[in-house]
Amino acid sequence: MCWDQEDNWRTCGCIIGLWIEPVICLIGIILNACCLLVFTSHRSHPLVPALIVLSTCDLLQLALSLFVLGIPTLHDFAKYEQFSFLGQIAYLSTGLLSPILLAVNCASIWTICYISVQRHRAILRPLSSMYAPSRPFYPLAGIAVAALLFNVSKWAEYKWQWRWIEINNSSRMFLYHEPSQLAYNETYSRVFDHFLYPVLVYLVPLVLLSALNFRILSHISAQRVAFDHKSRLAQERRSVTLLISIVILFFFCHTGGLVYRFIDREKKDWALFVLFKDCVNLLFNINSMANPMLYFLFTRQFRDLRVSFRHFTPSRSGSLPVNVNRDPTCKRVAARTDQRVATQHRLSTGLPAKDHYDDGSSEKLESLPLWPPQK
Repeated sequence: MCWDQEDNWRTCGCIIGLWIEPVICLIGIILNACCLLVFTSHRSHPLVPALIVLSTCDLLQLALSLFVLGIPTLHDFAKYEQFSFLGQIAYLSTGLLSPILLAVNCASIWTICYISVQRHRAILRPLSSMYAPSRPFYPLAGIAVAALLFNVSKWAEYKWQWRWIEINNSSRMFLYHEPSQLAYNETYSRVFDHFLYPVLVYLVPLVLLSALNFRILSHISAQRVAFDHKSRLAQERRSVTLLISIVILFFFCHTGGLVYRFIDREKKDWALFVLFKDCVNLLFNINSMANPMLYFLFTRQFRDLRVSFRHFTPSRSGSLPVNVNRDPTCKRVAARTDQRVATQHRLSTGLPAKDHYDDGSSEKLESLPLWPPQK
């Protein structure tokens, strides 16, 4: 099928659209589904709700791409009739599902920004985030609704019509769409495609992600912590490296989409620019497929999600953290005091006293949480 095309550009587009992109989407769907299984089993970690939403958005983007991008590509290169059954599915997919595809892509980008803002607040101002919100999914749901409202005008870019067609001596109705007057409106295109979308979906997220995550990394690198805290610090470095990797991947995979929006409308039907659009869509899906692999790589195969992060604040001298191990003598004095109190409580209530050393709580470090504990 792909080798029968009239020029090399269409041959490359056929290989990308019918072979490479479906494989990328299927692999990404499997990886994101596995991530959701892991994340839902570690809900106590404050980062998990945002990761669940992020993986859900990536999974939906990859699944919708099979319909919005895959079916029209198959209909084009297989040279089916315009009003065939596959053509009807292609019209419905592009007209109904493409705005949802754009919405989940926006929600995925803004969720990454939300994660960075929350981490920046928790690391640099830990006392302001001692307690997590009782409903952590509310702001994430707000992001999803905002992304859907932001792309709701895309449905208005299609004008739907019914048409009677004759196939094999029988007539049936065919629902198809064509660009509406809004799609050809220069003011709308200039405001939405050339200003709002590049700024809100590319430039602002890129600047925000870069500034916040590099500031977090600088803050962590400047800390001088005790030896006992180095494993926590290594875990923090992996977490920040994860987000910085997401920033780099975002820049690599989304810059092409920004460039494509400024291409003249008349040139978008050229074979070379059609191939460029296919490459842009492929990079979008590579981004959604690669995110789970980044999670897996920079969280030690998800083992970091089993441990809540801690933030270590340096003392005024800058040489040691504020919260260090207490002196053993102080521990023994505190233990004897607790034993006396427990003995008096047992004598007055008749209940057996619990040994202070049974649960080993005196050996635990006390530190400010990087991520606030769940209520």
